[in-house]
Amino acid sequence: MKHSYTSKLLSFFVLFITSFGTARAQVTATGVVPAQNYNSFIPPAAGGAYIDPAFGSTIQRVSDALATPNSSGGGNLTWIENEYSTASAFNSDNSRFLLVHQSYFGLYDGSGTHIGDLPLEIVASSEPRWSRQNQTTVYYHFGNQLKSYDIASGVTAVVHSFNEYSSISGNGEMDISLDGDHMVFAGDNRFVFVYQISADKKFSAYDTGSRGFDSLYITPDNNVIVSWYTSGSARYTGQELFDINMNFLRQVGHADGHKHVTRDTNGDEVLVWTNSDDAQPIPNCSNGIVKIRLADATQTCLTQLDWSLAVHISAPDGNGYAFVDTEAPANPVPNGSGWVAYTDEILQVKLDGSGVTRLAQHRSRPISSYNWQPKLTVSRDGSRLLYGSNFDLPAIQSGYTADYADTYMIVVGATNLPPPVQPVVASTVHYEQNDPAVQYSGTWYPNQGGFNSGGSAAMAMDAGSQATFTFTGTSVNWVGFSDPWSGIASVYVDGVLKATIDTYSPAQQAQKVQYSTGSLTSGQHTLSIVTTGQQNNQSGAAWIWIDAFNITH
Repeated sequence: MKHSYTSKLLSFFVLFITSFGTARAQVTATGVVPAQNYNSFIPPAAGGAYIDPAFGSTIQRVSDALATPNSSGGGNLTWIENEYSTASAFNSDNSRFLLVHQSYFGLYDGSGTHIGDLPLEIVASSEPRWSRQNQTTVYYHFGNQLKSYDIASGVTAVVHSFNEYSSISGNGEMDISLDGDHMVFAGDNRFVFVYQISADKKFSAYDTGSRGFDSLYITPDNNVIVSWYTSGSARYTGQELFDINMNFLRQVGHADGHKHVTRDTNGDEVLVWTNSDDAQPIPNCSNGIVKIRLADATQTCLTQLDWSLAVHISAPDGNGYAFVDTEAPANPVPNGSGWVAYTDEILQVKLDGSGVTRLAQHRSRPISSYNWQPKLTVSRDGSRLLYGSNFDLPAIQSGYTADYADTYMIVVGATNLPPPVQPVVASTVHYEQNDPAVQYSGTWYPNQGGFNSGGSAAMAMDAGSQATFTFTGTSVNWVGFSDPWSGIASVYVDGVLKATIDTYSPAQQAQKVQYSTGSLTSGQHTLSIVTTGQQNNQSGAAWIWIDAFNITH
């Protein structure tokens, strides 16, 4: 029996598209909201926009990596993302922003149009940071130098050479201070100091010695947070606050974790932090988003998340909010028990702890080790967000590598994005293994395990046994089963050998996509699975399972 899953969703999207306007995000709702059409919702082309079906925000697709030439390595790119959550990609008036093009930076205007690239000397590790004094200057480090680049004139200049070190770094998470005049660096990954741009002044350096530290942050009052690798309550553990001359002030957190600094609505400098690694969390706030007042390390729980969720945090200059993306490394499925409240969402969290606004579902799945993480970044005024997503495209379409990701933008509460277009929702049809469209030859055995799609599957191990699925569509996948007794199969599309698939797995994997292909011409095709009778040297047998097929029109 075959089933179509998309007709209701198409009607749902049309309803949202016709009501385009200010984002209609849900405020303080805490229930579970499964993502709809999770495996076949295709984003619009770069420059297009769509309405988030769960929360109503308008989302613009900014980049198309696979269609963007790689200025450094030749060919086209495989991913484009913002650098990191705590380094604002936007200049002060939001007229420009920067995105990482794998190894270098692309320059975009405020509407999301790629207008050029920064010099290739400014690599991903150079940490380019926008000046707050004008809209065209970018500061970055190169070797032991702090340098500047003017995007209008194309002029590069040395701001200061720190000849006492061979290199300087902000350790990846540092941004320029709120006054636009101070930055914190580590010389030779050891000596931590603050540098004032206008006075060309280096303040006293702190020798961390052999103590390992992860990140450096400069606070709104130009103090410094050093995050040590070691957790605890003693000196040189957790997160410690220093003044501008690197005199120790106090510990502000027992453990490191994703975070950002900003001002509270009353002017206090605060740290917004995930306390997931804190062995001594404040009551009723396990795996919480926590506000820490740096003046006395007082903690306030802003919201609590399920333990299955990780986060990144980005805070604007001080408008009473921080922004959080949640990430589910276990890759749960919607409507399953693992899909909990706030799974894979973009959140706006009030600093007074009074509420959470749910802006969107980012739809990025854990395929690669890092690029799939959205790592949202917010503009300094809190009006614009950028985040990365792979939309699960490496799994549902051909041509996408595991590290693929593109960038998306939300203008919070605004109506000046391009008119949203109806997203392309692939029409997916599911066929069970016993559908008449599947023909078998050789020796096949039934399996009635409840773990199979539809409660049954076919399996064979004799060489030459074949299952041929005849279909009309542009994409197809074969769903099977893998375990310690699974073998090797040959896969043919339209009679041409396309792959040899080893279905062995040391653990049982039910309803696993064993093979997928896309970009087929519109029309009728065949997909044939042929048992080879072979297995790898770890497998106990050569069984090949046919559980189901999915096609996309």
